[in-house]
Amino acid sequence: MSQAPSIALVLALTFGSAILDARGFVYASRAWPDGQLDPRMALASVGSFIVGLTMYIVAVRFMQSVGIAGVALQSAIWFVVTAIGIAVMDGTVLQWTRIQQLVGVSIGVMLTWLIASTAATSGH
Repeated sequence: MSQAPSIALVLALTFGSAILDARGFVYASRAWPDGQLDPRMALASVGSFIVGLTMYIVAVRFMQSVGIAGVALQSAIWFVVTAIGIAVMDGTVLQWTRIQQLVGVSIGVMLTWLIASTAATSGH
């Protein structure tokens, strides 16, 4: 039986979770304009985190079914996509120079490799 559907589901859930968490971070940064709580932004932040975390928990179930058991490896894609999502959603990445964008992408790739290779060598 092919694992392709499970792998596709893992990727979709992990990316969805990361995007929603990135959204939660962006909304949280907008929840205190001028030192006053904006309930709409605060609720949007909390809601994004709740749905994102729920998706991640479901993703972990499918990760385990395809042999991804280590926490570090499970979180690698989520971490990188969340960081990139924050930069894209708040618009700051568009203000970066090309070299800053290249360094950002390189760091994301290297961090993913480091987490994945460390998890692989430790048997997780």
